[in-house]
Amino acid sequence: MLLAGKVALITGSVRGTGAGIARVFAREGARVVLNQVHDEGDPQQVLEAIQAAGGAAICVKADLSDAAQVQTMVQQATAAFGPVDILVNNYAASLPRTGFLDSTWDAWQTQIDYTVKAAFLCCQAVLPGMQAQRWGRLISINTVGIHQPALTYHGYTAAKTAMLGFTRNLAVEVGPDNITVNIVSPGLTLTDEVRARLAPEEQERRAQHIPLRRIGTVEDTAHVALFLASELGSFVTGLYIPVCGGQVME
Repeated sequence: MLLAGKVALITGSVRGTGAGIARVFAREGARVVLNQVHDEGDPQQVLEAIQAAGGAAICVKADLSDAAQVQTMVQQATAAFGPVDILVNNYAASLPRTGFLDSTWDAWQTQIDYTVKAAFLCCQAVLPGMQAQRWGRLISINTVGIHQPALTYHGYTAAKTAMLGFTRNLAVEVGPDNITVNIVSPGLTLTDEVRARLAPEEQERRAQHIPLRRIGTVEDTAHVALFLASELGSFVTGLYIPVCGGQVME
């Protein structure tokens, strides 16, 4: 088991990609702290799936834009399992998509708060424990959209692009503490939400534009996150890894 004995906190992990990462990490021996931000997803279903497979998990509801709630979440994680070894910044705000002139700064601010500010608060909350034990993994789930600009994704893409600078600067600072900081960027992924939105024929059409001729799964993203979270990725830091079947080539 690649993560035996480790404690992993995964934000926004009660649905979609976050839930997939949680299941894979638990399968590999991590004690997993799930996070529900508002009322999204189904925490009980994810918990039961992990526990039925023999894993250990709890779920903590916390608004990631609120410093006090983030601190409380980390305290609850530590009380349950011990200091957090692995943080995965996964949550993304879901907002209506509009053209630039129809967008508002409030909508942009929400994207920034639940991407950059959330990562800032969560990293600050877990770093002291990681520095004390001289081991840690900070991973952010991003999007290949930062290299493929698309209409109506303005605030989302701006916030996600800011995470490149955030990640690289932090990687330089905490590297001497044996802490790595990286980004995993999936392309189009077959979450339940995407399956509901795209008819099978549209899925197939989109797959034909991907070199590997298929759309990604949550497990594809989770396995790259697993590599970075484990000792296999111990000499990888400050990196942005697209997981998109060749749709973007860095």
